[in-house]
Amino acid sequence: MNIKILTRLALLSAFGLILQMFDFPLPFFPEYLKYDAAELPALIAAFAISPWAGVLVDFGKNLLSLLIGNAPSGLIGLTANFIAGATFSLVEGFIYASNKTKLRAIVAIAAGVISTTITMALCNYFFLLPLWGIPKNSILPLMTAAIIPFNLFKGSVTGIITFVLYKKVKFFFEPLSRSKEVYAEK
Repeated sequence: MNIKILTRLALLSAFGLILQMFDFPLPFFPEYLKYDAAELPALIAAFAISPWAGVLVDFGKNLLSLLIGNAPSGLIGLTANFIAGATFSLVEGFIYASNKTKLRAIVAIAAGVISTTITMALCNYFFLLPLWGIPKNSILPLMTAAIIPFNLFKGSVTGIITFVLYKKVKFFFEPLSRSKEVYAEK
């Protein structure tokens, strides 16, 4: 990985951190489930550079959040945020990388939303919600009423924003694509 790519990943991580600070509760979900568009830079990195670049941006955003004390939900919340973001970036990035078309981007985003929702349902059921001290008999009703719909909603909104915004910021990453091709030829 060259310095240009690392620099852009760092900038995207910082931008993700900034977006994470502007979270807000949604009126139809419990107040602790807040929407933020912090996955947007990771999804753009997954589209533009690689799926693993998206994971690195998501990791960087969460690490920065921990280091500056911007983690009101602590390590459990950051872990959940990273699992969700990494899942979305990996699935979206791998599907889009094989055929970079608008239709493929839509399929990649939809698959990312579904896989993230399933992954978070399993993680919340088996270890995240129990770590919060939620009684076992309350987990399934909470998941069906709030967690699963929230992940579907958040992923869909962030995916739509990514789809619309990516074409407008793609130029920022085009020199990287060419430099990766030149680097691969050497």
